[in-house]
Amino acid sequence: MLPATADAQRTEELESLYRFKKGLEPSPILYRDAGHVKVNTGDQLMVFVASEESEDRLGDVIASDGWQLDNYKSNPVFLWMHDQHTPPIGSIGKVWTDVKQLLASPRWDDEDDFAKLIHGKYQRGFLKAVSVGFRAQEFEEREASGGRGGLHFKKQELVEISAVPVPAHPKALQKLNLDERKFYFMGDVLKGEIKSLREGLDNIEEFLNLQKQSQIARQSLMKATSDIWR
Repeated sequence: MLPATADAQRTEELESLYRFKKGLEPSPILYRDAGHVKVNTGDQLMVFVASEESEDRLGDVIASDGWQLDNYKSNPVFLWMHDQHTPPIGSIGKVWTDVKQLLASPRWDDEDDFAKLIHGKYQRGFLKAVSVGFRAQEFEEREASGGRGGLHFKKQELVEISAVPVPAHPKALQKLNLDERKFYFMGDVLKGEIKSLREGLDNIEEFLNLQKQSQIARQSLMKATSDIWR
Protein backbone atom coordinates (compact mmCIF):
# COMPACT_ATOMS: atom_id res chain seq x y z
CA MET A 1 0.00 0.00 0.00
CA LEU A 2 1.32 3.44 -0.95
CA PRO A 3 1.89 6.04 1.79
CA ALA A 4 -0.82 8.72 1.59
CA THR A 5 0.29 11.89 -0.21
CA ALA A 6 -1.30 14.85 -1.96
CA ASP A 7 1.87 15.55 -4.00
CA ALA A 8 1.47 14.28 -7.58
CA GLN A 9 5.22 14.04 -8.11
CA ARG A 10 5.65 12.13 -4.85
CA THR A 11 2.85 9.77 -5.91
CA GLU A 12 4.59 9.17 -9.24
CA GLU A 13 7.83 8.43 -7.37
CA LEU A 14 6.13 5.94 -5.05
CA GLU A 15 4.32 4.18 -7.90
CA SER A 16 7.63 3.77 -9.77
CA LEU A 17 9.24 2.31 -6.64
CA TYR A 18 6.50 -0.23 -6.14
CA ARG A 19 6.59 -1.24 -9.81
CA PHE A 20 10.33 -1.82 -9.31
CA LYS A 21 9.62 -3.85 -6.16
CA LYS A 22 7.28 -6.08 -8.18
CA GLY A 23 9.93 -6.54 -10.85
CA LEU A 24 7.97 -4.61 -13.46
CA GLU A 25 10.58 -1.92 -14.20
CA PRO A 26 14.09 -0.77 -13.19
CA SER A 27 14.55 1.23 -10.03
CA PRO A 28 13.94 4.93 -10.75
CA ILE A 29 16.52 7.59 -9.92
CA LEU A 30 15.37 9.41 -6.78
CA TYR A 31 16.60 12.79 -5.56
CA ARG A 32 17.03 14.14 -2.06
CA ASP A 33 18.30 17.66 -1.37
CA ALA A 34 18.84 17.75 2.39
CA GLY A 35 22.62 17.97 2.02
CA HIS A 36 24.77 20.94 3.06
CA VAL A 37 28.34 22.15 3.34
CA LYS A 38 30.02 20.66 6.42
CA VAL A 39 33.46 22.24 6.10
CA ASN A 40 34.07 25.34 4.03
CA THR A 41 37.41 27.01 4.58
CA GLY A 42 37.84 29.15 1.51
CA ASP A 43 40.45 27.70 -0.82
CA GLN A 44 41.04 24.70 1.45
CA LEU A 45 39.13 21.42 1.64
CA MET A 46 35.38 21.59 1.21
CA VAL A 47 33.25 18.71 2.50
CA PHE A 48 29.57 18.16 1.76
CA VAL A 49 27.11 16.28 3.94
CA ALA A 50 25.37 14.75 0.93
CA SER A 51 22.88 12.74 3.00
CA GLU A 52 22.02 12.15 6.65
CA GLU A 53 20.27 9.22 8.30
CA SER A 54 17.35 11.26 9.60
CA GLU A 55 13.77 11.85 8.54
CA ASP A 56 13.55 14.18 5.57
CA ARG A 57 10.71 16.50 4.55
CA LEU A 58 8.98 13.60 2.76
CA GLY A 59 9.06 11.40 5.86
CA ASP A 60 11.76 9.14 4.41
CA VAL A 61 14.97 7.90 6.02
CA ILE A 62 18.05 6.77 4.07
CA ALA A 63 20.27 4.29 5.92
CA SER A 64 23.86 5.51 5.86
CA ASP A 65 25.25 1.97 5.98
CA GLY A 66 23.15 1.07 2.94
CA TRP A 67 24.99 3.27 0.45
CA GLN A 68 26.47 1.35 -2.50
CA LEU A 69 29.34 3.52 -3.78
CA ASP A 70 31.48 1.31 -6.05
CA ASN A 71 29.79 2.19 -9.35
CA TYR A 72 29.71 5.88 -8.51
CA LYS A 73 33.40 5.92 -7.61
CA SER A 74 34.21 4.72 -11.15
CA ASN A 75 32.54 7.87 -12.52
CA PRO A 76 32.16 10.38 -9.65
CA VAL A 77 30.35 13.15 -11.50
CA PHE A 78 29.48 16.41 -9.76
CA LEU A 79 26.54 18.02 -11.59
CA TRP A 80 24.63 21.27 -11.56
CA MET A 81 20.97 20.75 -10.60
CA HIS A 82 20.92 17.04 -11.62
CA ASP A 83 21.46 17.92 -15.29
CA GLN A 84 22.89 14.76 -16.87
CA HIS A 85 22.79 16.21 -20.40
CA THR A 86 25.47 18.89 -19.96
CA PRO A 87 29.10 18.62 -18.82
CA PRO A 88 29.66 18.34 -15.04
CA ILE A 89 30.97 21.26 -13.00
CA GLY A 90 33.57 18.97 -11.43
CA SER A 91 33.97 15.59 -9.84
CA ILE A 92 33.85 14.15 -6.35
CA GLY A 93 37.40 13.45 -5.23
CA LYS A 94 36.31 11.37 -2.23
CA VAL A 95 32.99 9.98 -1.03
CA TRP A 96 32.50 7.99 2.18
CA THR A 97 30.13 7.28 5.06
CA ASP A 98 30.77 8.32 8.64
CA VAL A 99 28.51 8.62 11.73
CA LYS A 100 25.19 8.23 9.89
CA GLN A 101 26.23 10.61 7.10
CA LEU A 102 27.25 10.35 3.48
CA LEU A 103 30.18 12.74 3.00
CA ALA A 104 31.73 14.01 -0.22
CA SER A 105 34.67 16.24 -1.10
CA PRO A 106 34.34 17.98 -4.52
CA ARG A 107 36.98 18.78 -7.12
CA TRP A 108 35.83 21.85 -9.05
CA ASP A 109 36.49 22.39 -12.76
CA ASP A 110 37.74 25.96 -12.39
CA GLU A 111 38.83 25.99 -16.05
CA ASP A 112 35.12 26.23 -16.87
CA ASP A 113 33.65 29.70 -16.31
CA PHE A 114 30.26 28.48 -15.08
CA ALA A 115 31.80 25.89 -12.73
CA LYS A 116 34.17 28.55 -11.39
CA LEU A 117 31.19 30.84 -10.76
CA ILE A 118 29.36 28.14 -8.79
CA HIS A 119 32.52 27.26 -6.84
CA GLY A 120 32.92 30.89 -5.80
CA LYS A 121 29.33 31.03 -4.56
CA TYR A 122 29.99 28.05 -2.26
CA GLN A 123 33.27 29.52 -1.06
CA ARG A 124 31.60 32.80 -0.12
CA GLY A 125 28.62 31.07 1.49
CA PHE A 126 25.95 32.18 -1.00
CA LEU A 127 25.28 28.55 -1.97
CA LYS A 128 25.09 25.88 0.75
CA ALA A 129 22.88 23.03 -0.47
CA VAL A 130 23.73 19.80 -2.28
CA SER A 131 21.55 16.97 -3.51
CA VAL A 132 21.99 13.26 -4.27
CA GLY A 133 20.54 11.12 -7.01
CA PHE A 134 20.24 7.41 -6.17
CA ARG A 135 18.50 4.17 -7.11
CA ALA A 136 16.73 2.31 -4.32
CA GLN A 137 17.59 -1.38 -4.01
CA GLU A 138 15.83 -2.27 -0.76
CA PHE A 139 13.20 -0.26 1.09
CA GLU A 140 10.20 -0.67 3.36
CA GLU A 141 7.36 1.48 4.62
CA ARG A 142 7.72 3.40 7.88
CA GLU A 143 5.56 5.62 10.05
CA ALA A 144 6.84 9.17 9.84
CA SER A 145 6.25 12.12 12.17
CA GLY A 146 2.75 13.58 12.21
CA GLY A 147 1.23 10.23 11.32
CA ARG A 148 2.52 10.42 7.75
CA GLY A 149 3.61 7.42 5.77
CA GLY A 150 7.21 7.37 4.65
CA LEU A 151 9.88 5.00 3.37
CA HIS A 152 13.00 3.56 4.94
CA PHE A 153 15.66 3.05 2.28
CA LYS A 154 17.84 0.20 3.54
CA LYS A 155 20.10 -0.22 0.50
CA GLN A 156 20.63 2.27 -2.33
CA GLU A 157 23.11 2.93 -5.14
CA LEU A 158 24.55 6.44 -5.44
CA VAL A 159 24.18 7.72 -9.02
CA GLU A 160 25.30 11.35 -8.78
CA ILE A 161 25.79 14.36 -6.50
CA SER A 162 24.64 17.82 -7.54
CA ALA A 163 25.15 21.41 -6.51
CA VAL A 164 21.74 23.07 -6.13
CA PRO A 165 20.75 26.69 -5.35
CA VAL A 166 17.70 26.03 -3.18
CA PRO A 167 15.92 22.98 -1.77
CA ALA A 168 13.28 22.28 -4.41
CA HIS A 169 11.84 19.25 -6.14
CA PRO A 170 14.52 18.36 -8.71
CA LYS A 171 11.99 16.97 -11.22
CA ALA A 172 10.39 20.39 -11.47
CA LEU A 173 13.79 21.99 -12.07
CA GLN A 174 14.71 19.35 -14.65
CA LYS A 175 11.81 20.47 -16.82
CA LEU A 176 13.72 23.68 -17.58
CA ASN A 177 16.26 23.54 -20.42
CA LEU A 178 19.89 24.52 -19.82
CA ASP A 179 19.52 28.15 -20.93
CA GLU A 180 16.44 28.58 -18.73
CA ARG A 181 18.24 27.06 -15.74
CA LYS A 182 21.23 29.37 -16.22
CA PHE A 183 18.87 32.33 -16.59
CA TYR A 184 17.02 31.25 -13.42
CA PHE A 185 20.28 31.16 -11.45
CA MET A 186 21.91 34.16 -13.10
CA GLY A 187 18.95 36.29 -11.96
CA ASP A 188 20.14 35.90 -8.39
CA VAL A 189 23.74 36.43 -9.46
CA LEU A 190 22.84 39.66 -11.25
CA LYS A 191 20.98 40.94 -8.19
CA GLY A 192 24.18 40.55 -6.20
CA GLU A 193 26.27 42.18 -8.91
CA ILE A 194 23.85 45.12 -9.16
CA LYS A 195 24.03 45.58 -5.39
CA SER A 196 27.84 45.57 -5.55
CA LEU A 197 27.75 48.05 -8.44
CA ARG A 198 25.48 50.39 -6.50
CA GLU A 199 27.80 50.22 -3.51
CA GLY A 200 30.70 50.95 -5.83
CA LEU A 201 28.89 53.95 -7.33
CA ASP A 202 28.16 55.26 -3.83
CA ASN A 203 31.88 55.02 -3.04
CA ILE A 204 32.73 56.82 -6.27
CA GLU A 205 30.19 59.55 -5.49
CA GLU A 206 31.69 59.95 -2.00
CA PHE A 207 35.17 60.16 -3.52
CA LEU A 208 34.07 62.79 -6.05
CA ASN A 209 32.46 64.85 -3.28
CA LEU A 210 35.67 64.72 -1.28
CA GLN A 211 37.65 65.63 -4.37
CA LYS A 212 35.32 68.56 -5.03
CA GLN A 213 35.63 69.77 -1.44
CA SER A 214 39.42 69.43 -1.69
CA GLN A 215 39.43 71.44 -4.91
CA ILE A 216 37.29 74.19 -3.32
CA ALA A 217 39.63 74.29 -0.33
CA ARG A 218 42.65 74.49 -2.64
CA GLN A 219 41.11 77.36 -4.59
CA SER A 220 40.29 79.20 -1.36
CA LEU A 221 43.85 78.71 -0.16
CA MET A 222 45.28 79.98 -3.45
CA LYS A 223 43.00 83.03 -3.32
CA ALA A 224 43.99 83.78 0.27
CA THR A 225 47.67 83.44 -0.63
CA SER A 226 47.19 85.73 -3.62
CA ASP A 227 45.50 88.37 -1.45
CA ILE A 228 48.42 88.29 1.00
CA TRP A 229 50.98 88.98 -1.74
CA ARG A 230 49.08 91.91 -3.21
